[in-house]
Amino acid sequence: MITLDENLLIERGSERSCYRHPESPNRCIKIVDKHSRRTKARNKRELKYIKRYKRAPKPLSIIPNYFGEISTNLGSGHQFELILDYDGNISTKLSDYVRENGTSDYMHEKIVTTYHTFLESNAVVSDLHPGNLLVQKKTKQDYHLIMVDGFGNSDFVMICDFSKFFTKKKLIRKFRRMLVNLKLPITDIQ
Repeated sequence: MITLDENLLIERGSERSCYRHPESPNRCIKIVDKHSRRTKARNKRELKYIKRYKRAPKPLSIIPNYFGEISTNLGSGHQFELILDYDGNISTKLSDYVRENGTSDYMHEKIVTTYHTFLESNAVVSDLHPGNLLVQKKTKQDYHLIMVDGFGNSDFVMICDFSKFFTKKKLIRKFRRMLVNLKLPITDIQ
């Protein structure tokens, strides 16, 4: 059993908390804090899609790797790749990055690249917003985006799982909405 405490806490969300793995520095553990039916369904969906997208003919590289379930003193948890910058620091949420640095043409380019990556992989996002994307710095000046939460299909009728046309429509809508919220142009999302 893995022992987790507040010193290992990375982030606390509305339904789950994310802790640094005390024995594996490149992993984190997500623990459910809110045990509702909705949360259980979201966790189950996330695991289903992360496995699907990682096993696809063109594996989705912009979502973290999953390493399975693990027992902790806080209950059952799920181990994921911990997204780290080139200097070993935990990558920053896009929302925090924008608050500190503003937006730029380079960020716009990275969001458009993320859109195309999802589109080429025929992968759906259910909850696209800057809090679910991390800015992973490869160098001081270069970064790319990693989606750590909110991927998969949450629709009642899951037509996007079977139709590239509807997947594209959904991705266009979600990415354009996020770009509008960030006050960035939407012209490259089509």
